[in-house]
Amino acid sequence: MISSRKTPLQRLAEAAGVQTSYVDNTGVPRAASEETLTAILQVLGVDPQNPKEAFESMAAEKKKRVCEPVIVCWQKKTSPVVKINLSGERKVKLLLQTDGIESELKPDLLKNQDLRLPQLPTGYHKLIIEKGNDRTEALLISAPQKLFAPGEDLFQWGTFLPLYAAHSKESWGAGNFSDWKRLGRWLASKGGKVMGTLPILSAFLDYPVVEPSPYSPASRLFWNEFYIDITSLPEFQKSKAAGTTVGSSGFKRKLQKFKTSEYVNYPEEWALRRKVLETLAREFFSLESPRRREFEEYLQAHPEVEDYAAFRASCDRTKTAWQNWPDSAKAGKLPLSFYSEEVRDFYLYIQWIAQSQMDDLLASFGADGVRFYLDLPLGVNPDGYDSWRYREFFAAGASAGAPPDSFFTKGQDWGFAPLHPERSREQHYQYVIDYLRFQMRHTGMLRIDHVMGLHRLYWVPRGLPASAGAYVRYPAEELYAILSVESHRHKTMLVGENLGTVPPEVNESMDRHGVRRMYVLQYEQRPKGPLPKPDHFVAASLNTHDMPTFASHWAGNDIADRASLGLIPKKEIQQFKKVREQLRRTLVKFLKAKSLLLSAEPKTLEILAATLKFLARSPAETVLINLEDLWLEKRPQNTPGTTRERINWRGKSKLSLEQIEKNNQVVKILDEINSARQKLHSRPRQRR
Repeated sequence: MISSRKTPLQRLAEAAGVQTSYVDNTGVPRAASEETLTAILQVLGVDPQNPKEAFESMAAEKKKRVCEPVIVCWQKKTSPVVKINLSGERKVKLLLQTDGIESELKPDLLKNQDLRLPQLPTGYHKLIIEKGNDRTEALLISAPQKLFAPGEDLFQWGTFLPLYAAHSKESWGAGNFSDWKRLGRWLASKGGKVMGTLPILSAFLDYPVVEPSPYSPASRLFWNEFYIDITSLPEFQKSKAAGTTVGSSGFKRKLQKFKTSEYVNYPEEWALRRKVLETLAREFFSLESPRRREFEEYLQAHPEVEDYAAFRASCDRTKTAWQNWPDSAKAGKLPLSFYSEEVRDFYLYIQWIAQSQMDDLLASFGADGVRFYLDLPLGVNPDGYDSWRYREFFAAGASAGAPPDSFFTKGQDWGFAPLHPERSREQHYQYVIDYLRFQMRHTGMLRIDHVMGLHRLYWVPRGLPASAGAYVRYPAEELYAILSVESHRHKTMLVGENLGTVPPEVNESMDRHGVRRMYVLQYEQRPKGPLPKPDHFVAASLNTHDMPTFASHWAGNDIADRASLGLIPKKEIQQFKKVREQLRRTLVKFLKAKSLLLSAEPKTLEILAATLKFLARSPAETVLINLEDLWLEKRPQNTPGTTRERINWRGKSKLSLEQIEKNNQVVKILDEINSARQKLHSRPRQRR
């Protein structure tokens, strides 16, 4: 029983945006300890030693504030009105940003210190209030209430496969951008309209660490150069030195090992690729060519890449995380003497190449009418570029995570610092806007990992166990407004990962703003009763990259795996197996009742095909098919909660692209999916 009477520390925590209690996944209220609240308040920059005085001081500061640092103006028929504190004589002006052009307007002052603004164009504007030398500048976000959506109803389908898992005869082990381009063309020929994959953002593959997880990127502002197709580069085709390297017996021997390996070996494969890329970079900068002019134009359009390249070159030189650098470098100042200019140029070159090949990939998708479906990770690597350059946005001293539940009984600590809610507002969300813009201009659909993080995020103070965290609130409407602006600018549909125990306000906000939900069959199945039909405004699938594959789930392999990891007590294993058997029987019975399954004793492949048909015939706007399910793969791409215990983020597809294209089993199922989806296009338009 949690006391309804708040202590001074709890009142201070709640005023600072920290939830002093939460309801766990079993419905039991859990209170945050004083130790947890004290630690989180310190991370937020609030002094918890004298909570009553700190609370009164916080209230007084808020009362004196001229206006909030961020103001959302949802676009409606009536003119927006904002409240400001106009104590004394102040000048007020509004700077509108339209197509890069700034224009000044004077808003109308109403009684009770309200400002009536004109109808604002979609975008980010400035409200400036001055009194003598005092100047207050607020970010005005003018956004449509609903995020971008296509003008017609969609009944689209597509496939999912990690980019590293896709491989062909031409690729050097793991997949590359050219493999993905080829897969997209093949998908389009089958009628598919969505290509889904994991994040392909900048990664550490040598210094200062090797981090294969796509959910711990070195940056959310740059691409992972590991996926460059080296053999398609003009520099490679002209380079005698690179040709000699690739033609050597040692290189060929290593390459053959990578091609035949079941798993990607990132450090070794990157070392091999890097050796060739370094040769190409040296030759590129030693000669003048039309390609040099293209490179210079890229640098002019993207000046931020020079800072990123200097950071990566510094990591290579020091071979250690930036937290261990000298104070000036740690603070963001990198003198030329701190890194090798040649290495910096190498990173400039390969990031330009990665961007060029990404642009080519997107052009190919666009020509074929295929949406690129990317995943936006919740955080970044603590040793990475973003954590170094944009440190004021992060809450150092805490990690994002999740509270204990039936699956992770000790809670989860994901190891990266969460965004600081108030400092992000004070900085007008510039970093948030930058990484959202970078992703959305390259994708037709974007999945927001852990969409609950727009509302609240579980913080684990450094030094405390994951079970001793607490939830911190975020200004959700401001974040939805930014998502709305960027989604309309780039015509990007957004899907929110809302799986698991989700507070009601999250799904309500997603619906209000037009963020698509996820329908995942493994979550929706129940031991008894019919399978719920997906709504229209969802992305539907059998599973996700964090779940067992269909074949593994059907066989119950994941139960044995979780038991071996100690995630299921021995005394509960039989109960888990019993429930799984009930799920199997119920699903088969349901599919037979729908005339989707005709065999008396159906095999796993028949059940898979029938289940996919159920999704394909449903109203779901998007149906996403894990390609690995189609050949009954049992190995998962990721086992949550494990690092060294399991091989994660490295599994290559059992079938090469050439084999996928010619596999009768794969082609037959996809043709059936396409036929079912096509029949839905003639139905009356859905409205939301």
